[in-house]
Amino acid sequence: MSDHDMDSDPSRQTLTGSPQAEDSHGEQAPDFPIIKIPEKIAYAFGDIGSNLVYAPATSFVLFYLTNVAGIGAAIAGTILLIGQLLNGFTDVTIGVLIDKTSTRWGKARPWVLWTAVPLTVSFVLLFSVPAGLGETGKIVWVLITYTLVMAVFFTASNVAYSAMLSVMTPSPKTRVTLTTFRFFSALLTTLIVNSITLPIVEALGNDQFAWTSTTLIYGIIGTFTLIVVFTGTKERVTPAQDVGDSAKQPLGLMLKTLMRNHYFFLAAGLFTAFNLMNGLSSASGVYYVTDVLGDVSLFGIVSIAGILPALIGMPFMPALMGRYTKRTMFLAGIGVMLIGSVIPLFAPENFAVVLIGLVFRGLGMVPLTAGLLAIVADVVDYGEWRNGVRTDGLIYSSVVLGQKIGSGFGTAIVGWVLAFGGYNATAEHQSEGAVQAILASFLYLPLLMIIITGVIVYFFRIERHSHEIQQFLRRRVESQPGDSTT
Repeated sequence: MSDHDMDSDPSRQTLTGSPQAEDSHGEQAPDFPIIKIPEKIAYAFGDIGSNLVYAPATSFVLFYLTNVAGIGAAIAGTILLIGQLLNGFTDVTIGVLIDKTSTRWGKARPWVLWTAVPLTVSFVLLFSVPAGLGETGKIVWVLITYTLVMAVFFTASNVAYSAMLSVMTPSPKTRVTLTTFRFFSALLTTLIVNSITLPIVEALGNDQFAWTSTTLIYGIIGTFTLIVVFTGTKERVTPAQDVGDSAKQPLGLMLKTLMRNHYFFLAAGLFTAFNLMNGLSSASGVYYVTDVLGDVSLFGIVSIAGILPALIGMPFMPALMGRYTKRTMFLAGIGVMLIGSVIPLFAPENFAVVLIGLVFRGLGMVPLTAGLLAIVADVVDYGEWRNGVRTDGLIYSSVVLGQKIGSGFGTAIVGWVLAFGGYNATAEHQSEGAVQAILASFLYLPLLMIIITGVIVYFFRIERHSHEIQQFLRRRVESQPGDSTT
């Protein structure tokens, strides 16, 4: 692209000669390239496709394995944990591969396209365990398909999709806006999936064919949305050409700079704790409504109570975080989550009381849901500012690994706790020990993880460096010679 062409493209303009708003320090804030609404919507489509896979794979897979495929709760939970722990290898590997990728479409977008169809195929196979297999055969089938879904194709797709946030724009405010678009789609998709999956399965016969058909529908829609992400977005941020280009850096140097970024470790811990809380709640929710409340149809209402407040509050987050900082909003949200988690403890088998608590907890989750990935982009920028090497893929993959470990351990812990409590999938009524195990998974353990999340957020003070980092990014974008990623 010529200099004249670049100047005529409003999304690629340099940062000089444009009006600039004041930042929180009272100085002129950098004027970053504008991302228009259609591109923001295209980016948000990615979390429709991702959560058409991720929501069933977290909310229903354990229930499917124990109640349809006939695998014991402890064994099923362990299988899922093994599949997630394999992410310890694949997440970092995919992150390095993304950082080493250099195409005319950028380094992250192509991976979203390449993995769309394999992700759908493996996802459908996960929920299609052949009835004719013996117990060992079923275990092997689930281990292979779950690993392909979560540790290979979903990892590659989601790490790339997450890394796109830091290469689409260097603007912290725009990143929060993009994250808000993204997670509004994620929450809405999760709400719909959690509300309609069991009714669809019931309508189709409540058997193996029903689960295969339902996941096939989700997979086809998901493939389409991921293609929209690829075709409707652009990568604009490239590393500083002298030292920052990770595609030209040895792996050892990339890992060394990662280890020197202490905010990376805090972000990874934050993702792990927050998603462990979500994993516990998601995996145990269907057991709670089925065996504690005695009405599986209430699962949709439980999902609405937890997600709808977040959908309502999400559009307000960019403005609030811009005024009060992400950390402040995170701490306020965690306070509300604690209130919502304590309320059900007074009457854990009273649906009305639990519902009120879930509404509060869902409202408190809004800031974290809206801002988590935005702070990872901040960690990427901080690392380049401090160490001179930009490693979007490596940082995102390593932090998202915390998400996978958290959700994986959450699901596994539910399986182990259910087995310890004597859960019996074929019993008409569960024992008192099994009921207490379900309540521990759905209420008590998530409360503990919220407290841990709050402690981590308290020490996460990266935004005190934001002014210097934004000025650094502005100088770098001004120095870019042209567009090589459209």
